[in-house]
Amino acid sequence: MSDGLFSAVEMEAPGRAGYRLQRIEVFNWGTFDGQVWALAPGADTTLLTGDIGSGKSTLVDALTTLLLPAQRITYNKAAGAGARERTLRTYVEGHYKSERTESTGRSRPIGLRTSGGTYSVILGQFVNDGYGESATIAQVFQQRDTAGQPYRFFVTAAKPLAIAQDFADFGTSLNDLRRRLRSSGAEIFDEYPKYATSLRRLLGIRSEQALELFHQTVSMKSVGNLDDFVRDHMLEPSDSTSRVRDIIGHFDNLTKAYDAVKRAREQLAALDPILATATRYDAALAEREAAEVESSAVGLYIAELRSGLLTAEIKELTAEGERLGRARDAAVAAAESATEERESLIAARAGAGGDRIGELERLAKQAREEADRRRTARTRFDAAVVDAQLAPVTDAAELDALAVSVAEQRSPLHDSKRALDVAVAEAIGAEKQVRATMAALREEIDSLRHRTSNLPLAQVEIRELMCADIRVPIGELPYAGELLDVLDDHAQWRGAAERVLHGFALSLLVPQRHYDAVSRWVNDRRLTVRGRGGQQVGAKLVFERVPARQVCVQLPGHDGLLLSDCLDVKDGPFADYLTGELVRRADFRCAMTLDEFRAERRAVTREGQVRSGERHEKDDRHRVDDPRRWVLGWANENKIAALEDELVDAESRAAAVVSVMAELESERSAVQRKLDALLRLDEFTVWTDIDPIEAETRAAQYDAERSRLAGGSTRLAEIERALARNKQQADEIASTVTDLTGTMANAARDLRTAKQLKEQDDARIDAYPAEELAAARRSYAALADRLGPARPTESAACTQAEATLVAALHRRIEQLSKDLATLGQRLVQLMNAVLGHWPELGADMDATVDARADFLAFRDRVATDDLPRFEAEFKEQLHKNAIQELAGFNNWLGREAAGIDDRVARINEGLKAVPYNPGRYLRLEKEPTGNFDVIQFRRDLRDLTDDSLVADGDPYSEARFADVKRIIERFRGREGSADADRVWTRRVTDVRNWFVFSASERDLDTDQEWEHYSDSDGKSGGQKEKLAYTILAASLAYQFGLEWGAAKSKDFRFAVIDEAFGRGSDASTRYALELFAKLGLQLLVVTPLQKVHVIEPYVRAIGFVDNVTGMSSRVHTMTIDEYREQRDARR
Repeated sequence: MSDGLFSAVEMEAPGRAGYRLQRIEVFNWGTFDGQVWALAPGADTTLLTGDIGSGKSTLVDALTTLLLPAQRITYNKAAGAGARERTLRTYVEGHYKSERTESTGRSRPIGLRTSGGTYSVILGQFVNDGYGESATIAQVFQQRDTAGQPYRFFVTAAKPLAIAQDFADFGTSLNDLRRRLRSSGAEIFDEYPKYATSLRRLLGIRSEQALELFHQTVSMKSVGNLDDFVRDHMLEPSDSTSRVRDIIGHFDNLTKAYDAVKRAREQLAALDPILATATRYDAALAEREAAEVESSAVGLYIAELRSGLLTAEIKELTAEGERLGRARDAAVAAAESATEERESLIAARAGAGGDRIGELERLAKQAREEADRRRTARTRFDAAVVDAQLAPVTDAAELDALAVSVAEQRSPLHDSKRALDVAVAEAIGAEKQVRATMAALREEIDSLRHRTSNLPLAQVEIRELMCADIRVPIGELPYAGELLDVLDDHAQWRGAAERVLHGFALSLLVPQRHYDAVSRWVNDRRLTVRGRGGQQVGAKLVFERVPARQVCVQLPGHDGLLLSDCLDVKDGPFADYLTGELVRRADFRCAMTLDEFRAERRAVTREGQVRSGERHEKDDRHRVDDPRRWVLGWANENKIAALEDELVDAESRAAAVVSVMAELESERSAVQRKLDALLRLDEFTVWTDIDPIEAETRAAQYDAERSRLAGGSTRLAEIERALARNKQQADEIASTVTDLTGTMANAARDLRTAKQLKEQDDARIDAYPAEELAAARRSYAALADRLGPARPTESAACTQAEATLVAALHRRIEQLSKDLATLGQRLVQLMNAVLGHWPELGADMDATVDARADFLAFRDRVATDDLPRFEAEFKEQLHKNAIQELAGFNNWLGREAAGIDDRVARINEGLKAVPYNPGRYLRLEKEPTGNFDVIQFRRDLRDLTDDSLVADGDPYSEARFADVKRIIERFRGREGSADADRVWTRRVTDVRNWFVFSASERDLDTDQEWEHYSDSDGKSGGQKEKLAYTILAASLAYQFGLEWGAAKSKDFRFAVIDEAFGRGSDASTRYALELFAKLGLQLLVVTPLQKVHVIEPYVRAIGFVDNVTGMSSRVHTMTIDEYREQRDARR
């Protein structure tokens, strides 16, 4: 060729240094079937040609199998085959086509050797003419299993071997072949590494890198551009697959650690509102309990307070009584002195003739005393007349008429009194009943607020007692109603469902494992619950034994809506059982009209009428839509609201009953007062007994006569004046004595009352046990604080203080109860949210107010143990299994990148020895790529592994984790972007892609650059191919350790060019062949027949491959002279 370095004549130079391929043989390999087929290059450059699909690549793949490890081989790669088209198994079994299976529609391969009784052999014989040496490498295969890769062993020998002579007629077992080969001096290996060591020693192959370059040469399809050629064929790939896989695997552990942190934080966030609400709930509960304790202590507190005040008051009253006694004694003594003086004056007046005057005074005194008695009686009489609602009486005739009227009115009044007594008694009974109803409602509402079911309180109490006795968790013995609910979409049928399933909903579900304990417990006692008023009353319990295994019941096909379709069954161990029961119990057609109802054997209406065959039932003792009777479901807000409405109604009825009772009491009191007044009037039958005027008239007449007599004597007049003074003085003293006596009586009465009250209070106090009294006294300070300035300082104010305390505490307890109900509902909602998000927690905790301690303990464990531990583990994993590993990965990539510098330097050593143009050589150059993905990846990896670049100061923060995660997710492949991420991973982790490559043509003497070649320069394809072949030749020379111009050497001098020459330009092909010949390399050039005219001058032999039938390949070798003769003969 005109622009080449060497002429074809130089190919005829004598001497063939190094180890060269003498012969390759195959037996039962691919479509080379049933006999030994051989290609014999004779240590010379040889052309292997044939039609497409004839089997050329099959022979090439036999060579690569002989020389390379399995993991490095991609069969038929140069021919463009897919990764899974050909495998070692397809070659051993001789797959040649695929057939579609009619039954499955899938394709299956058809092979020439699928019985498992055959074996396959591939063999390569190499010679070194300079040293007169031969070496043989071979592999033997047998497909023993229907799946998987074939069994094989490896053979090397420092002598010629042939399949027909050395690998045949050995018996029935490959073990016999192994023994025969070993006895002939061959080495046998079961693993490639030991085999590779032996073949490299025999063939003078310096390193694994030399074999890798051999592989790259075989795999080279064509020379598209310089950059890709250098990257793909001159540089070893950086296989980071296992490292990336390990990083991903370790990151999974880090992700689990982070997920644990995230989960703990989410749990803490969900539990914190429970803590806050539970704290408020406990505070309200404690305050209510304290208020209830205070309420129960009010009576004792007031008793002790009043007793103390009465003690002081008794002391004061006693002292006051003594003082009054002394004053009265003095007044009595003065009265006695006045009496003595009066008696002396009366005696003196008698001596002066005043006896008649004395008699008149006595009579006047008697008359006045009589008038006083009559006046007092008249006052009592008039009061009785007023109380009896009668007209005033002024004379004897009216008094007689009054007696008749009293007799007439008495009987009707007694009748009214008896009727009012009955009415009051009934009102008292009604009040007790409504208050008992209110207490029961409050108790049931409180129970419902602490759970989510709609069960009656009695059923809950029976189960609680049973579970406590037999030591079974309540959750393992549910009522059916707790696990069934009406779907929201079918809410209009709730009343009907409650009617039909009411009894079943109240049935306790007993698993087989608890059946013995439950049935024994029920049988051994009388079932009782607390009734209204706190009395124990008999109770009813129905329970269903639930078998351990359930038979799946399938509903028959039906049209229309069944009641069972309206029901939701709660997930859990009883779901299958309940589903089966609903098939039997709730298979009622939901009839929208009576026509539908009448047309079905089993149907129910929204109004609650139920039909079962000929039996019809409608129970309207309670409204069908009354939530108070509901027992189904796991949400009870409607039932609580209905019961609260009923409680409000009951409170209104209680207030009305109290009002009526007050009116009746008032009316009865009025009638009783009138009867009492009529009874008092019976005392007054004579008019003169209540007429003070007549007695007062007589007293005035006696006084007038006495004055007349006294006026006739001076001495008597003086005595009368003295008596008048004495009387005035005596009256004053008597008045004082009377006042003191009254005051003393009042004081004595107050003292007696105070003592009686104190005795009552002390008795009440003494009646309490010491511990109860001590407990009550602990509330005294709080009660005193509640009263504040209104705390009584007198015993009389204690009753009002007691009423004030009772009312205030009652209001506070009521308010706290409402607050507790609201907080309890909030707690249950929050707990349900937690258990809904983390269902596994339901095994240890229930969504009830009573379980708040469990939730708080769990929250404390999460906050103080789980979260800190998970965070510490996360940071350790981030440091150890992510950042450190990525740092190691980054260092490894850096070393791999540095290795490219070494490889380029070695290639350049070879290039300097290979003239590119007269007086000039090529030098391969590299520079960092401008690819954004690579640049960004390297920057991200550097930032992740350099603690000095951490923005927040924490090298193991969650932000750092997010950065790591972003890279690892791309390594793993994000959802929807897996293919793109796979390409990205290959690009950024193969350090060959970190650089772009170009060539500099330089002067041998001055080392000045003559021309620069890069893919962006727009050079022709031929120029790029020439560059690539030059670099390839230099690389082969370097890796194979070729000794230039040596007549003999111990180096390996064989290479395969499969397809590349067939796709390049004729000029570049000639250039490459001349260059490889100058280097003393033996080539096996594989190309279609179309290129024979170009390659023919450079080869000594041609191997022809054909496959006429499509299932039987053949190969025939001829010398170049034989080929030319045949060609010329055909012209």
